[in-house]
Amino acid sequence: MKNIRGLLAQIGKELQRADDIDVETRTALKDLHSDVDKLADPGEFDIESALDTVKALESKFATRHPLLEQMTRELADAISKMGI
Repeated sequence: MKNIRGLLAQIGKELQRADDIDVETRTALKDLHSDVDKLADPGEFDIESALDTVKALESKFATRHPLLEQMTRELADAISKMGI
């Protein structure tokens, strides 16, 4: 759980540096933060929904932001391991 929060924090810092991130992407990241806040209550955390959001972000970052793409891939990995 700490790893997931840490990755989200890193992604947030990188997004602050990027000036070409659209509102939709920033909103998706905000929603993902809300989802991760539910980690303490496994019944409330929807792994599939969180993974869908992360994978959508990863796709958006693929061409213009390789570091953010890598970070979101790591985040997807960490979230998927929770479901094992």
